[in-house]
Amino acid sequence: MKSKGFLLAEAVFSIFITMIVILILRNLLMNLRTANHVKHQSDELAYAYVQLDKFLHDGDVVYTLPELTSYKKAAFRKKDGKDSNIYVITQYESMIRIRTPSAGHMPLLLNVEDAKFHTDEDQIKIDIKEKDGRKSELVFKFDQKESDYEDEKKKSKKDERERTAE
Repeated sequence: MKSKGFLLAEAVFSIFITMIVILILRNLLMNLRTANHVKHQSDELAYAYVQLDKFLHDGDVVYTLPELTSYKKAAFRKKDGKDSNIYVITQYESMIRIRTPSAGHMPLLLNVEDAKFHTDEDQIKIDIKEKDGRKSELVFKFDQKESDYEDEKKKSKKDERERTAE
């Protein structure tokens, strides 16, 4: 006996297959959205690191100022030729920023819940807790203070003169 229409079983089976395909596509899209969100945030952190590192190394000499630093801020001096400016890295609301000498600021990272700053003679370390709960640590290397830097230059020149005299 041949039938020209669908049987009820065939219709239910096709609806079941369609529902499975729709659920798989929905879950796939949700996973892609989540992965894109996580990747985007890690890209922001990497971009902030690269941006500050580039800013630090486009000057002649850049060194930390531990005497002006606390766990809420980090200070450094940047010398470009004859210009010398003090910059402060700090958290303001949910952003980490660099305050400039002319009272402006450069945002580095957004969506920050908490940030702690640790400064040594040759590095600044920033412990970051983001609003989504992730924790990160950024470490930036600096030159030695100018007096130490000049002393080392003089010592190396003296050593070089002694070697050539021998």
